[in-house]
Amino acid sequence: MLFLFSSEGPTSPLLVHLAGIDLTQEGRLWLQKNLTPAQTVWLKLISREGNMLHCLVSQSKQGTMWSFCTNEELLRLGLARTAPIAGVPPDSRLYWRLHRRLHRAEVKAERKGRGLWKEANLWERTSKALRDSPLFRLMRGIFQRTE
Repeated sequence: MLFLFSSEGPTSPLLVHLAGIDLTQEGRLWLQKNLTPAQTVWLKLISREGNMLHCLVSQSKQGTMWSFCTNEELLRLGLARTAPIAGVPPDSRLYWRLHRRLHRAEVKAERKGRGLWKEANLWERTSKALRDSPLFRLMRGIFQRTE
């Protein structure tokens, strides 16, 4: 939930949904850590459903004048998956432009094995295969009985 600010202070809560993504629990934690109430964010409205705004959220990088799209960053880190963009007709040009942009960020995370797509390294896979093997279980059972 974001708040609208005026010169008098917060005026009303604004429900903002990150358009085109489904967050994981790690993604929610990342947002809580990286979006502070004092930080300025920019909202690009994609659609509106009742009092829920579906937006692309941008924020400034620390120490620079450049900003980045939070929706894409979460996908690039593997902390979210792409989802249908609510309130936009699937056959519209806007829908496919946004979907392609978000999907590219998700594919980068998948290729680099980040977040949701993190794979165990060779040592972890080998040790798990050995632990789960019938021979190893049999040997473990024998040694546990002799103790």
